[in-house]
Amino acid sequence: MKKIISLVLCLVMLVSCFSFSAFAQDEISIIINGKKLTMDQNPVIIDGRTLVPVRAIFEGLGAQVEWDDSVKTAIGKRDGKEIKIQINNTVAKVNGADITLDVPAQLINSRTMVPVRFISEALGEKVDWDGNTKTVIITSEEKVLFEQNFDAKTEMVENKDYVAGAAYPVSGLSITNEVDHTTGNGKSLKFAGRQKKEHRIKFKNAFEGAIVGETYVFSAWVYTGVDGHVAINAYGDTGTEYAYKSAAGKSAEVKAKTWTKVEAEYTYDNTEIVQVGIEQPLGASLIDTIYIDDVKVEKKSTAAKPEKTTLVPVIEKEGRRPIPAPQVEGKGYDDLIFYEREFETEDASKKLTSEEMFALLPTDAQVMADHSDMVNASVMGKEYMTIETVKAEGMPFSEAINAKVSVIPTVPYHSQLVLKSLDDNSFEDGDNMLVTFYMRTIKSQNEFNIGRVQLIVEQEQAPNDKVLKEDVKTNANGQWKKVYLPFTAKKGHTRLCIRLGYYIQEVEFGGYEIRNYKDVPIENLPTDTVMETYDKKELFDKNVQWRHDAWNRIEQIRKGDFKVVVKDASGNVIENAKVNVNMYDHEFKWGTAINGTYKKGDATGEKYKEAISTFFNTGVAESAHKPVEYMTKPDHAKDKVRVAKEELGLKYFRGHTFVWDQHLVRTYNVEKGEWIKNTKVSEELALLTIANDEAGVDKYIENSIKTVAEGLKGQMIEWDVVNEPLDNREIRSRFGNGVFNKWFAWAKKYVPDAKLYINETGIVGDPGNNRNQGFMQLLDYMVESGVEFDGIGSQGHFGAYVSPKAFYDEMMLLAKYGKEMKITEFDMDLPMHDDEEAEASFMRDIMILMFSIEQMDGFVMWGFWDGSHWLNNAPLFTKDWKLKKSGEQYIDLVYNKWLTKEEGITGKDGAYNVRGFYGDYDVTVSANGKTKTVTASFNKNSNNTLEVVID
Repeated sequence: MKKIISLVLCLVMLVSCFSFSAFAQDEISIIINGKKLTMDQNPVIIDGRTLVPVRAIFEGLGAQVEWDDSVKTAIGKRDGKEIKIQINNTVAKVNGADITLDVPAQLINSRTMVPVRFISEALGEKVDWDGNTKTVIITSEEKVLFEQNFDAKTEMVENKDYVAGAAYPVSGLSITNEVDHTTGNGKSLKFAGRQKKEHRIKFKNAFEGAIVGETYVFSAWVYTGVDGHVAINAYGDTGTEYAYKSAAGKSAEVKAKTWTKVEAEYTYDNTEIVQVGIEQPLGASLIDTIYIDDVKVEKKSTAAKPEKTTLVPVIEKEGRRPIPAPQVEGKGYDDLIFYEREFETEDASKKLTSEEMFALLPTDAQVMADHSDMVNASVMGKEYMTIETVKAEGMPFSEAINAKVSVIPTVPYHSQLVLKSLDDNSFEDGDNMLVTFYMRTIKSQNEFNIGRVQLIVEQEQAPNDKVLKEDVKTNANGQWKKVYLPFTAKKGHTRLCIRLGYYIQEVEFGGYEIRNYKDVPIENLPTDTVMETYDKKELFDKNVQWRHDAWNRIEQIRKGDFKVVVKDASGNVIENAKVNVNMYDHEFKWGTAINGTYKKGDATGEKYKEAISTFFNTGVAESAHKPVEYMTKPDHAKDKVRVAKEELGLKYFRGHTFVWDQHLVRTYNVEKGEWIKNTKVSEELALLTIANDEAGVDKYIENSIKTVAEGLKGQMIEWDVVNEPLDNREIRSRFGNGVFNKWFAWAKKYVPDAKLYINETGIVGDPGNNRNQGFMQLLDYMVESGVEFDGIGSQGHFGAYVSPKAFYDEMMLLAKYGKEMKITEFDMDLPMHDDEEAEASFMRDIMILMFSIEQMDGFVMWGFWDGSHWLNNAPLFTKDWKLKKSGEQYIDLVYNKWLTKEEGITGKDGAYNVRGFYGDYDVTVSANGKTKTVTASFNKNSNNTLEVVID
């Protein structure tokens, strides 16, 4: 027993020694801007972090420090920043934002010790470590570029100190002590005699020494005798592009006889920007005298980033891109994310249809406008569309309006019908009215294959406030849709319009009528504007058979049998070796379109790049590789691929597109003889096409393909040779389908190692629109005429809910051609986001079905973030970088359900067999006291046997 007690005492003493040695370190010095910091407690290093006394470091950096003993929290304040750090809490706060620490503040010898790097960087200081001398070196960056408070000035010299703008009479500018912001006894600049809002003064050399890519805050304090608005802007010098227009700026509301700070930010990207101007914004009331003081340009302070925060939890490994960490357990079908939703059964109380609601309304409602008003409407924008009256068979009206929009105007209301106005004396404020009319879409050129108009009831004059502004959309299948639009009337709002300038489209409508139901509650009036034939029930039904079938197909076609054989250095197999196979990337191509946001040198740009690197292994340029865009900016086009592959870790990049045979109405104004700026068809190609110069067109296109291909040589796994050929066929309509043979032959010649795709849009699970049939006729021609192509791309822009199975069936018709396939531009239109659970479920099912098609090689989104998306509704992130439910589905499928992580032991033959998804793996083997990790790719149609030697 005595021996046991002695042993325990020895262990206690040993532990005590270890505890002491953690703090008995060589003295650590803290140097702040060349001066050694004096502290009443020596710094210590814990888990690689240097901790120092809280009061000493805050005061040494010029910050005020407070202590809240009730919550054991130190609070430091400086330059508008507030830092809160609590004892033993690994989460600190900087201006309210959570920052995770790997070592918290802690009490040591009755002193609160805090991580020196976190505190210093949170206050914008630079921190270095000299390991030889055990010294923390803290330096303050020089932040102020320009500062002017006028106290030492007696005059301002034109063209030396400042430049006047908009013909301002400089006799009104003077140094004065009438009012002063700094001390109350000093001076300010009096900007008097202003006769128009555009009068400005611009301080010269304000951005001298600025660094390209850095963000600067430029500011001034202003004082006025009246309430109003004052602006501060960044300008270039005389003779430069930004001499008269600002590169950045902001306006502020100012109160009379009160100093107000006006400030703006500018990420310095143009060395011609050298001046800061004070003026008034357009639309402001003129202020004749503005006092100015304390003009300053300084580098924007950056928040501390001691610990990396990520958009979603990630799994990281040095040398490769991070991947999302799974947030949902389970890998089977029963573990899929579903949302609870109850649908009315046939036995439940039946909800009235729009037609049934309409039938219950009073029949004596006053007719305010009718079909004849629509037929006799005036046409705005005849240069964009043609309007004619046609017969309407089998409808409640005998004639309809046929509208063919051939050119999309800059704004939709430049192409519209204006009906006879309502009689303002025929109704009262608050009357509830109902618009009814019928519409159908004959054909339309857009990704969703729909027609779209907008019905308007508005003021007759500016600002044209509206009591009705509603879109009406119908599928391009020729079927009529009856539309119901209720609104509450308002005096003076009598102008009636039907806007058409949304797409190149042919639509018909008739039966237009407005009825005044007066005091009938508006909720009793039907609302029905979108042609929807899908009830979404199966999206919420876990037992739908087609989803089960797809899941089973995935097990067969996306997974294979892999073997890991473990041997010793002599070549002998090792039994009972532990093997861990950990998949970190897919063979399948999960991708996104990438735009210029990645080049922003701010937090947005960094998050954008982080999301690309984290979520995808494949990229495609939104516009940079289209013919005109590439010719204009080849370096940018190349840089996008370099950044994606080298910096962000993407394995694959696809080319989009060699040829986009867009119609002349979108590329060249023949009447005016002007090229319409676009990224697809150059002015030279448009003119050759107009001249019907087939040889010239051929020469141009071959050279274009050659130039782009050689500039991006070896970078692309595949190319869209031609994009959207059904709706874009200017050259093909002139010279025949044989142009395909030439275009694909040239592509094969200049990118022999890349797969060649034809890419189409508008195939969205609506067989009635005949898009797939038209596309298949084109594919039939290509096969029969010997066009060499490898892949079929379907863009996958969904404008409304359809049965995922219907879309799958269309894809299976394309699969019969035996070519590689890809979803190339997947997204969902904004109205689909109104039902976020349905949106997420729809994306889940589309992904499952596409992954279950053996020919399908990839699934590419056309952007992932609402803040930079053509529909403002990307699949993964909201504008403020919150992960959507559809983003949760994406992570669960791609990085959980379909990512293999298995472990086991080898048998007598030294082999461990596992079935997993095709992709890239870390394989870790442990045997004979040794561990070895190797990387391996297990791919379809490969041997997939890996031998690991433990030596």
